[in-house]
Amino acid sequence: MSDSAATQAPATCEGDPRYPYLAALNEAQREAVSALDGPVLVLAGAGTGKTRVLTTRLAHLIVTGRAHPGQVLAVTFTNKAAREMKDRVAELLDRPVEGWWLGTFHAMAERILRALGKVQ
Repeated sequence: MSDSAATQAPATCEGDPRYPYLAALNEAQREAVSALDGPVLVLAGAGTGKTRVLTTRLAHLIVTGRAHPGQVLAVTFTNKAAREMKDRVAELLDRPVEGWWLGTFHAMAERILRALGKVQ
């Protein structure tokens, strides 16, 4: 078995002790979080767990070795939502997420411009 195959999530992660955070999700949420190949579109009404799905999927990508924190860009519209996203991911992973590419569209754009833009 190759190193990359060893770090990939199994076909089903439900009940796997390495992924205890999946137990808090319903069937549809667990399906979205476990779909690690390619994008996932999450459409749902207010209060249905979209943020839970997005933050748990991000954490799951990291835990399963499918991505490293520097390979992830997670953006939202408001500072409140960005704080919530950071807090939830940090709690799921039991580690700080400072310096990760998680934040508002404006904050991420500013960070890119500061890193790549020329100061005049």
